[in-house]
Amino acid sequence: MIRSNRKIAALLSIIAFIAFAAKASAGLPELTAARRALSDRPELVTVDVVDMFVPNGFDSNDEIIVVLDGYLPNSCYRLTRPEVKVNAAKGEIKITQMARRFPGPCIVPLVPFSNVVHIGALDAGSFEISTNNGMLTAKLTVENDTASGNFGPDDHLYAPVDNVFVAKNSDGQYEATIQGRFTNDCMEFNEVRVLQNGRVIELLPILNDHTGETCQQSEKPFSKKVLMPDNLLTGRNLVHVRSLNGNAINFVFSVAASF
Repeated sequence: MIRSNRKIAALLSIIAFIAFAAKASAGLPELTAARRALSDRPELVTVDVVDMFVPNGFDSNDEIIVVLDGYLPNSCYRLTRPEVKVNAAKGEIKITQMARRFPGPCIVPLVPFSNVVHIGALDAGSFEISTNNGMLTAKLTVENDTASGNFGPDDHLYAPVDNVFVAKNSDGQYEATIQGRFTNDCMEFNEVRVLQNGRVIELLPILNDHTGETCQQSEKPFSKKVLMPDNLLTGRNLVHVRSLNGNAINFVFSVAASF
């Protein structure tokens, strides 16, 4: 009798164990799916940049911008908004480029990017801008607004530029093409000033002054070619074009080494 009871107890234990194991195994797909879903979420990470372009010539009424240029490690990265910290009292601006990293497979190595970082308006003064945890730095000087008031917030009346790109022309010279839309029949170019500061080329597309004249509203596309300086530096360069709406147009291009 005692042996029978022991056999029954052992059998019940085995049945209970089998039932527990079945229940546990039934929950494994849900647990695995939950872990898979968690691993599929993108991770927010920092990305180092190769070049940081800081246009100068900004006044205290301008929207300050900085252009970051570099490569994402592979095709699993996607750019997102950079972190910008401005300490006006210390004259410091720290920029950290961020990206979202997705799980693989990551096929393409080194994905190029250029990103315009909007700093906003700053009071007049000198600033040090840094990125890559301070490994890459540049100076920025913001002047007091000295506009006469004839053309609103700027010293000149600029063309309404929508786009710019740089390519070599038939003579082998680098040439910028600025494109946009005139919005009345008085608008016409006076000149396009070309200012170079290292690897930053600033274009000022200045219009003729037709203040006081009667102008008819009329939208007309324009495209104007501008020769770049002969002494462009090898590597990546930025062309920075001022536009009537205050939103400067930026284009980063490569200059090949001359042999």
